[in-house]
Amino acid sequence: MDPIDSMNAGSASPIDPNPNSAGPVGQTGSGNANPLGPNGPVGPGNPMDYNSSSPGGGGLNMTRIYQIALGILILIILILIIFVFLYKGKANKTQKYIDNVTAQAVDNKSKEDKSSCDKQIKDMKENPWAEYKALDEYGAFKFQVPKDWSQYEHYDMSGSYPYRLYFNPAPVHYDASNSVHDDHAALEVIISKQQYNDEVKQLESQLAYAADKHTEDDISISNFKGKNFFYKDKDLGKNVGVIILPYRDRALFIKTDDYDQWHDYFSQFYQSFKLTP
Repeated sequence: MDPIDSMNAGSASPIDPNPNSAGPVGQTGSGNANPLGPNGPVGPGNPMDYNSSSPGGGGLNMTRIYQIALGILILIILILIIFVFLYKGKANKTQKYIDNVTAQAVDNKSKEDKSSCDKQIKDMKENPWAEYKALDEYGAFKFQVPKDWSQYEHYDMSGSYPYRLYFNPAPVHYDASNSVHDDHAALEVIISKQQYNDEVKQLESQLAYAADKHTEDDISISNFKGKNFFYKDKDLGKNVGVIILPYRDRALFIKTDDYDQWHDYFSQFYQSFKLTP
């Protein structure tokens, strides 16, 4: 055997069917390449890291987070929608309840007002008069006046007529700056500083020269004996009634500025007086 052939016999290899394939690095030709294996050695690789935060490895993780967040958001929206419907239904029931309660309260109030009004009207018809009490400085005498009439009380110790009371179905008009004090009302009570006899003589003197018819009669009210005058007032142009009574060293006037219109009221007015000695 040829020695050269014997040296090459142990290193012989099968014919490489793909003579152009690359062998290991630094080796050319077929070498010991496995025809059924990879073209070259595969180095140690890194498997895909699904928990990596790197741009290339975290895509799946972020997608999962977005899905969870979207699911939570949808759940919250559904809960809010449910609460809205529940609140709307409750609000409608509450508003209906409030409307019913309000309507009932209004109806009850209307009935109460009507009942009160009817009672007042009935009371006014049955008892149209109310008691009025004068100042304590003048003995707190009492008398009756119509309930629904306006009233005005004037007290001035320095005046010639220190105490005046006015009662009228319409508002009482009183001018405090008028020194003559010629205000008038349907029913009046006046206390003069002058004594009874002086006031009676003064009025009798005025009527003595009056062309119009007048009368003068004796009258007794609450055991006080005085004078009752009926005449036409030239300033008013109306028939008036005036009663003068002696009262505590003074003169007490009970008057009406229109006897023809108020005579029924005037009669009950002066007859109701309760004077104290």
